[in-house]
Amino acid sequence: MYLFKPVSYKFWSILLSFFLFAGCLSGKRPPVRLSPELDKRLYQITLLPVTVGLYIEPRLRDYVQEAPLQQYEAGTPTYVFPDFVFPIGKPLSLKIEEMSNIVFNKVIVIDTLQKKEILDGILAVRLKNSDIEIYVETSVWRAIGRHKLSVTASFLDPELNIIWESEVAVEGKGLDFITSRVEQEWWVTVGPKFGPAVDDAIQKLTYELAQKIITSKEISDYIHKEKQ
Repeated sequence: MYLFKPVSYKFWSILLSFFLFAGCLSGKRPPVRLSPELDKRLYQITLLPVTVGLYIEPRLRDYVQEAPLQQYEAGTPTYVFPDFVFPIGKPLSLKIEEMSNIVFNKVIVIDTLQKKEILDGILAVRLKNSDIEIYVETSVWRAIGRHKLSVTASFLDPELNIIWESEVAVEGKGLDFITSRVEQEWWVTVGPKFGPAVDDAIQKLTYELAQKIITSKEISDYIHKEKQ
């Protein structure tokens, strides 16, 4: 004896339409949950023996991006979604701070770029570009996310003279599959998982930024000179 009666496809279609219609009226989806991690290889880095101020521009710290869901397949049902909302700034800033604490002997987060004689140098990070593409291949029920992310990083002396400057650009990718008809209905109403594409971009960016800092001849020569 079954405790629950099977739910008809018609019911799922009505429920799907309700959620989609409600979503369109609201105009926004809830923010996508982001939970990036640091590349484990960072923990093998020999830190640089300096105390630096870390300046992350306010635009980057507060950056939120909306991205529309694209559907390119002809002849397949078109679902209307409100834009997905990606609160990129906070997790990216936190990971840059975490990475900096691995790379440098001591890090002091600063809110403004000004002369800091008590520091050995200043690392300033600015957002250059963020491009998120998300789309669904309905025929195989697959969601694909791509995030092209770039920042401009500068290392300055306490007098704000630029010692080193570089652009760091990466591309993060994410893939989300589903398997059964019931899952398809749920997947469409709650939304595919596009967060991993952004998580991947943040992880790659923090690692590439760390590599550029520790291999920079300009920074190495400056530190050597300061410690003489």
